[in-house]
Amino acid sequence: MPGSGVNSPLAILKSDSLNRRELTFKALAGLVGGAIGWLPVELASHNAHLGQVQTTGEMLAYYISAAFAAGAIGAFITAVDTSHVRLTPEFKRRFIRGFWICAVLSLVSTYFGNYVFTWVLTAGGVGFSPNGEMVSGSIVTLVIARLLGWAIDGALVGAGVGSATLTMENIPKGALGGLVGGAVGGIGFDLLGAIVGGGLASRFFGEAVTGLAIGLFIGLVQELTKAAWVTVEHGRLRGRQYRIEGVRASIGRAEENPVGLFGDPAVQPRHAVIERRGADYAIRNLALQDGTFVNGKRIETVDLRDGDRINIGGYEMLFHLRGTSTPARQQASLTVDTVNPVHVATRLAGANAKVEGPSLIDASGQPYPVRSGTVTRIGRALDNEIVVNHSSVSRHHASIENSNGVFAVKDLNSQNGTFVGDRRVTEPTPVSDGDGVRFGDAQFTFRG
Repeated sequence: MPGSGVNSPLAILKSDSLNRRELTFKALAGLVGGAIGWLPVELASHNAHLGQVQTTGEMLAYYISAAFAAGAIGAFITAVDTSHVRLTPEFKRRFIRGFWICAVLSLVSTYFGNYVFTWVLTAGGVGFSPNGEMVSGSIVTLVIARLLGWAIDGALVGAGVGSATLTMENIPKGALGGLVGGAVGGIGFDLLGAIVGGGLASRFFGEAVTGLAIGLFIGLVQELTKAAWVTVEHGRLRGRQYRIEGVRASIGRAEENPVGLFGDPAVQPRHAVIERRGADYAIRNLALQDGTFVNGKRIETVDLRDGDRINIGGYEMLFHLRGTSTPARQQASLTVDTVNPVHVATRLAGANAKVEGPSLIDASGQPYPVRSGTVTRIGRALDNEIVVNHSSVSRHHASIENSNGVFAVKDLNSQNGTFVGDRRVTEPTPVSDGDGVRFGDAQFTFRG
């Protein structure tokens, strides 16, 4: 059945792959830009009627005001392209770049848009009196002419937004989204005019609705055509989604990264990079200390598949690739150890493997040995005997030590605490077989 496939636009709109946060940001940004851009357009028009002949000065004012309005819409949409509003240097650079590109393109789009608008009116027999009142022709012709003229304006504004992202593939996406958005705004302008009788309110809402529609449809086209993206599963930005665009997308704490992971000191300014290789994607580690993990294994460079889990610092992300179904693979456990070969061998034996002697059992039933003769350290850092890749676990979170045949859990000044049962550990606390032990939000059962 048409439209029922996994990758159909209808299926995408109904799926969780749609970044509704970004769509909302883009629509509101376009709305704000259109509302701000309305003021110079209103001042330049002087409430002139549609059919009035403009002087050279009035025509110049019209072009400048239209360029400012387009620049404002493009600037706000471009500036919030990363799905957040923070007045950082990068935000300001994007804003300025979006404004000037869209303003310049608007000079071209205004000329061609007016040409098409006038041609449709003439071909449709629309005529005006000397004072600019419409005296012949159909209002339908006027709406069609407005739709086409504004669609041209919207297409070039959208192309400007796409080019301002410095990613070539976004230019046609932006143009298509702007084309639809401009057309919707053009229809809305005359519909609003008919409802409120024209005038200032009609022009204000027309410009604002056009900005909103351009932002919404640019975002929608980008979402419907994206090939790869990551979603944050754990960490400060849980729920955030990032599109992977262009040849490479860097990941890190610095503001200029397309995938920005903020608020975690374990994330380097440029920690890793996802690279597109034809239709495939690979991730490459750039960090010297904390490293990058894919499905629990520390990597330098590895190909990515749909459903792969990427751990960087306290963040865990899920990689998505459109056009493929997530393979039937075992979900990566909370606990991952690449240091102790005994743990690795135990992990490879399967979730139901049995471990001789004391151990910690995670929520999936996977056992991890606890050493009897020395200290067993638990935490997110790689030098621990049991490495727990979870955002709530500190780098060196806790330890378990056997003293005179009794195992005791000790918290190592962790941020989110260590618990035996429901009691928070403030000093070495004995544990017995069957006791629940929790490190932050990572739950285990002790077996002695």
